[in-house]
Amino acid sequence: MQKNPLVLFIIALCGIALIGSFILLITIARENAGRNVDQTSQQNIPKLEVATDPSFPEIKGQVISGFPDFPVYPGAALIASAKTNRADQPDTGYRVKWEAQDSVISVMNWYQDELSNNGWTYEVPNDPNATGEQVPQINKAGWEGFVESELEDGVTEIVVEVRITK
Repeated sequence: MQKNPLVLFIIALCGIALIGSFILLITIARENAGRNVDQTSQQNIPKLEVATDPSFPEIKGQVISGFPDFPVYPGAALIASAKTNRADQPDTGYRVKWEAQDSVISVMNWYQDELSNNGWTYEVPNDPNATGEQVPQINKAGWEGFVESELEDGVTEIVVEVRITK
């Protein structure tokens, strides 16, 4: 029985189209799989301002209970504060975030003077003239941590993290 070349050509063309469609569907499914998971997970997790883990208690617009007496840069707006551990664990430390309109250098110069006047030890960062970010170490009886001042989108973010050492 002789096969018609036109029929064979059409069958081959349909096979190629079918394989191409299958590959296209797999590619689209792989690209969208990650997006769907990310969108779902992002809807369930609140945006964190200062907590380093979603299981750590965070309060927006307030200083969390337990944070030590600490000088606040004049005019800085309090954004949020958090514990550095889960709510069901003993307290290990705290983080607080403020935003200021002044430069990183101005903020750090103020903290160097003010912390020293309030019983904190302030270790001058490696580059005290850095304009983008400075992170000096700080400590006081029962506490140790850092003050981070960083320029972000035209605003200076001030993050203080302290750990309990007593």
